[in-house]
Amino acid sequence: MEKRRAGRRLIYMLTILCILTAALLPESAAAEPPYMTFSKDGYDRRIPSQAAYYPSTVVGDKIYKKKIQNGAERLEYSPLKRPQDLFIDRKDEIYIADTDNNRIVHLNRDGEFLREITAKGMKSPQGVFVASDGTIYVADTGNKRILKLSASGELLAEYGRPESRFIDESFHYEPTNLVVDARGFMYVISNGSYQGIIQLDPEGRFYGFYGTNMTEVSLMDIVRKLFYTEEQLSRQVRTLPSTIRNIHIDEQGFIYTVSATDKEQVKKLNIRGENQWKDKKFGIEPRFRNRSQAAETQQTDSKQEVQKSGLTDITVDRNGNLVAIDKVSNAVTQYGPNGELLFFWTGPVTIGSPQLGISQSPVAVDTNSNNELFVLDDSQNLIHVLKPTEFGMLLHKATSLSQEGKYAESEPVWREVLRLNALYSPAYQGLAEAAYYKEDYKEALRLFKLSGDVGGYSDSYWQLRLQWFQRHFSVMANTVFAAAILIWIFYRSKKRMRFLTQGSQRLRGLLGKNKLLVQLRHAFTILRHPIDGFTDLRYRQKGGYLSAFLLLLFVTLVLLAKEYYTSFTFMPVPSNERSGSFLMTGAVTWLTWVVCNYLIGSIRQGEARFKDVFVGSSYALFPIVILGLPLAAVSNIMTLSESSIYGFFQAGMLIWCGCLFFWKIQSLQNYGVGETVGNILLTAFAMIIAWVLISIIAGLSSELQNFFYTIYQEVSM
Repeated sequence: MEKRRAGRRLIYMLTILCILTAALLPESAAAEPPYMTFSKDGYDRRIPSQAAYYPSTVVGDKIYKKKIQNGAERLEYSPLKRPQDLFIDRKDEIYIADTDNNRIVHLNRDGEFLREITAKGMKSPQGVFVASDGTIYVADTGNKRILKLSASGELLAEYGRPESRFIDESFHYEPTNLVVDARGFMYVISNGSYQGIIQLDPEGRFYGFYGTNMTEVSLMDIVRKLFYTEEQLSRQVRTLPSTIRNIHIDEQGFIYTVSATDKEQVKKLNIRGENQWKDKKFGIEPRFRNRSQAAETQQTDSKQEVQKSGLTDITVDRNGNLVAIDKVSNAVTQYGPNGELLFFWTGPVTIGSPQLGISQSPVAVDTNSNNELFVLDDSQNLIHVLKPTEFGMLLHKATSLSQEGKYAESEPVWREVLRLNALYSPAYQGLAEAAYYKEDYKEALRLFKLSGDVGGYSDSYWQLRLQWFQRHFSVMANTVFAAAILIWIFYRSKKRMRFLTQGSQRLRGLLGKNKLLVQLRHAFTILRHPIDGFTDLRYRQKGGYLSAFLLLLFVTLVLLAKEYYTSFTFMPVPSNERSGSFLMTGAVTWLTWVVCNYLIGSIRQGEARFKDVFVGSSYALFPIVILGLPLAAVSNIMTLSESSIYGFFQAGMLIWCGCLFFWKIQSLQNYGVGETVGNILLTAFAMIIAWVLISIIAGLSSELQNFFYTIYQEVSM
């Protein structure tokens, strides 16, 4: 009995101890992070996801350095002050460019203070880099130089403004960050420099500019260059390449840059300065598709939703994944080794109420050997540390295996990722690549479609088509040969089959008595003889409102069928997401064209009535009825390698319609070629004016509706 009581007491004591431990150490208990994590599927739709990282702790907020005063040693609190950069070396030790304190702060792998480096009057350092041998490079921004220090912090060399005949006197040299490659070459970013990265050899001599951004030219710049005089152009602001904000180098020697530009915002540069990611899109705009998503991400600041993306720093972890931070939207984004988006998150910033894991002003990011994220905040003056979750570690493992070509090993890991998140699109991509590697092309076709990968889908279908041809080639050859013989026999005996000729003549006679069928048949006449055919619409009553409406109905049905039955290779956007808006846009455009074209024709002494314009515009769309369905059908037996053929016929259909519209105006309005061109240009201008007026009226109507609704609420209350 006494043993039982003692056992119960022990259990009670252990339970109380566990409760006290959880209360005293809340960071050890599992909790949801203070932000929502999202990914994107193959159709660029936001998909909620499990957190790939969770907040662990903060470092750099408790820096105490030793100080001797009156012969006694004591600790003095020395917080960070507007730090601008951090670097984690191979031993996972942390170096911080503590800008406003004019020093480099060195922390151990646990975030404990080791020392401060203040070599030779360091002033406002904004960048720090540590080589594999422990050599420390500092972008001493305030003194406009680069410092090279030993591992112990002793000055080895300093490099000031580079001298070269390729650098003019107006060049502004103010280094803000740098990286160093395995050869000892330094790649320096200068504040406000549009020439690109300054490349220095190991002795600090100028080697050349590297990774220069392309100049972004707008449509207005082209117009000015065409019509402005040299004097007017000289008074314009020069169009210069965008500046580079930050830089990083990975273990393989590739250099990554972040720029203040919309195009090529992140670049992966090889040794020759060529961008390996020209077709990649980076940066997540902090606007949401609907209010529910905005509520889910707890975005309380409405102004933040309309700001543009502004990446400030990037890093590459040990698995080759790229992590980017955005100071404008406060977002952290991770991309795979090939630049594909993995996930991103952003949380609400509440001034005065900091939260673990949410940076108020992120300026730098780096990772350690455990792939933990360290995000430096220059307003909170500390570093947020985030550790990968089970989902994040699985994803990194699967991505790394796929990148190394170990598709068989990656398949079970990807399936585990899907078990945790069935909507995660990159997992379908990984499984599709594994299925393609196993030559299971049917399964790869299905998975590539789920992931939204058009190229992979096309390659899988090409393999399936090749296998089908190999199995059925003999049957196809015999079928073609037999069909050719039957056609030859039919034409040889056609004269003897008088009953077929008489039957066709009787059918034509019956069809010729029906006015509606005659008007519909006239659409084929217009295809062969457009000028005469459009003229007959008015003067010989070969067209009417009913036939026009039927043709518009046929066009609508064909377009819908084309939307739904065109191959995924040529129409990867889901039909249910675009068919409604597509038809509405087409209907509004066509109706606006009819009204504006009739009004312009009336002003410019055209002879067409409104009925003529309406009916003629309907008949001009008839090529869509003829070619729409065949194009949709043919697309299902074509791959991307035949995309030029598909594009040729698609463009031919639209050009054919355009020519019919031109001939319709020319014949019905009785215009010459020049008058027809003028009519089309004026109609296009009138359509733009009409759309602007409609949008203004719609906006005013919405405001008026809100005004009356507000009055109703006030009165009812």
